[in-house]
Amino acid sequence: MSLAPLKTVNEKQLNTRSNVVHTPIKSNNNNNNNDSNNNNYIGNKENIVIQTNSNNKRTDYHHRHDQPPQKKKKEKLSSLCKTPPSLIKTRGRDYHRGHFLGEGGFARCFQIRDDSGKIFAAKTVAKISIKSEKTRKKLLSEIQIHKSMKHVNIVQFIDCFEDDTNVYILLEICPNGSLMDLLKKRKSLTEPEVRFFTTQICGAIKYMHSRKVIHRDLKLGNIFFDRKYNLKIGDFGLAATLANDRERKYTVCGTPNYIAPEVLMGKHSGHSYEVDIWSIGVMIYALIIGRPPFQSKDVNTIYERIKCRDFSFPKDKLISSEAKILIQDILSLDPLERPSVNEIMDYIWFRGCFPPSTKESVMVEVPNYENEISMAESLINFENCMEKSGMLDRNMNKEPLPIEKYYTTTTTSSSSSNSVLPHSLSPGGTKNKYKEVIDLDAQRKLNELARQARIRRAQRETIKKSLIPTSTNTIKSEISLRILASECNLTLNGILEAEAQKKMGGLPQSRLPKVKHPMIVTKWVDYSNKHGFSYQLSTDDIGVLFNNGCTVLRLADAEEFWYISYDNREGWIASHYLLDERPKELNRYLEVVDFFSKYMRANLSRVSTFGREEHHKDDVFLRRYTRFKQFVMFELSDGTFQFNFKDHHKLAISESGKLVTYISPSHESFTYPLVEVLKLGSIPNYPESNFIEKLALVKEGLKQKSMIVRVDQ
Repeated sequence: MSLAPLKTVNEKQLNTRSNVVHTPIKSNNNNNNNDSNNNNYIGNKENIVIQTNSNNKRTDYHHRHDQPPQKKKKEKLSSLCKTPPSLIKTRGRDYHRGHFLGEGGFARCFQIRDDSGKIFAAKTVAKISIKSEKTRKKLLSEIQIHKSMKHVNIVQFIDCFEDDTNVYILLEICPNGSLMDLLKKRKSLTEPEVRFFTTQICGAIKYMHSRKVIHRDLKLGNIFFDRKYNLKIGDFGLAATLANDRERKYTVCGTPNYIAPEVLMGKHSGHSYEVDIWSIGVMIYALIIGRPPFQSKDVNTIYERIKCRDFSFPKDKLISSEAKILIQDILSLDPLERPSVNEIMDYIWFRGCFPPSTKESVMVEVPNYENEISMAESLINFENCMEKSGMLDRNMNKEPLPIEKYYTTTTTSSSSSNSVLPHSLSPGGTKNKYKEVIDLDAQRKLNELARQARIRRAQRETIKKSLIPTSTNTIKSEISLRILASECNLTLNGILEAEAQKKMGGLPQSRLPKVKHPMIVTKWVDYSNKHGFSYQLSTDDIGVLFNNGCTVLRLADAEEFWYISYDNREGWIASHYLLDERPKELNRYLEVVDFFSKYMRANLSRVSTFGREEHHKDDVFLRRYTRFKQFVMFELSDGTFQFNFKDHHKLAISESGKLVTYISPSHESFTYPLVEVLKLGSIPNYPESNFIEKLALVKEGLKQKSMIVRVDQ
């Protein structure tokens, strides 16, 4: 069915969105968009998210903190919707208007019937309410997004057309109300019901996200029961499409009780699919407890509670520990720490009692599924529900389940030694021949592993965003950059290997690397605004990395020095000179080195007691330094990486990531096999070093520098 062209609109443009809370059904609606005290979840409507300005233009802000409450209530734009004629004719098809279903802030909803007797819901938007090209495009976007949705748990888009007065969006009619209606009548729901509802909702969200669509207004009032009491997500007025999975949206939109924290706080970082995941957690909580987790009479209070994740589980409400764990994980402040839709389905909570469907008496009767459904039946019901909602594809995404996963033989005797099938499957068989077994402990461990992986991923992304270099020396040779990138990669892989060894229990004493103290930078002065970067090594050698890219390294134990410059084929070329035989053109360089040597001797203290050791056979120089907000990173020519943190703790990673050296603020220095420190979880006797957090920064620093292989990067 093709999309109506909406050619007759011209000056009176199309509105952004209907605010009919029930799409397509709403009854008994007395909404007032400016009433901030209408947040009570039971007995009152859900808080409306859309606000209009003085020109009746739509903005996607729920609430603006910089504006005082409006003193005068404004006329709702839905009141501009003219009642459709009793017979609506369009493109050769006639529709007969039925009774009024309800209204929101921007549209009214009517029941209509075609000539064949099929009944639909018509979401009606008045053309006179359209005030800008932007709002016209928003309505077209809603139509196009909804029209593209074809899923068993999404309200079906039927058609759209217009007459001289209104635009009509025809939708599948859902005659049994919404989850909001259900909660108002029942006050709270049983966990088996909520498991079933959540699975259907997750199936629809997985489908939307697979098509790069974010709903952004998922709430109980936008999820409806069809004729068979299956759930359907509706109202795509705030939905948005992403060009790719990296794109972010920045519009502040949603419903106060359901809005995700990154929407409120992320005007610069933006938001994505995770806002819909957050809404799942809010809905699960609300259905079980009877009200949203951040409920308050004041909108600003709701926002503040969301920003700091201020919610708790009331002691007078029964809720399982498994449900609490799921809700807490979904309602994580960091979007990357929230489970994906697929990961949600892996939680232990879904392995509880699970009904086959929703009963027609759901609005008035509390079901007693726990006493009606066995665990074996629950597993089958859960799998069937996942398959129907699109969470599970038996043919493509799932291997046949091994029978041993769910059943094991018991010691009860059989009346027939020739029995082949379990009695539970055989006609007339006796019960309990086979008993279901679910390894809940194993599933809990899997859930915990997935949670830890999400936390690590979130931490890496946080570090990545915060780790921005503020200064570094210029390197003009691409081969030099490739050598540095290779060294960074080698050391990073060594750290990852040590982490893998730690997970396997560590290394035997015979396989531990031999401890050797590395050469490190013990003093440094950044004078790059004039000369360059000067440093002293633990061998007492003094070097200056000049702004033009060359290095002069003055040896402490001989009257000699090195002059090191870039080379497009070799990376670096080092020339050795005796002080008495130095070329005249290098005199100026040596004068600067001497100046810094005197300055550091007079003004700076040595950060470590390390000195020249037997294994320090070759002279070492500083290849690159990078200053970050959190630390300074030194890359030495022997492959050692040193990190001086702002809190005066220091780490050096040497021997391709096998050894770690810790230098305390009071200059004590210790070197250990990295795998041993990882086993302990901290530097021995120095828990204040926050070693694990610093190692995460080290890895990200190495990763960033390993990707710089060209001069123009």
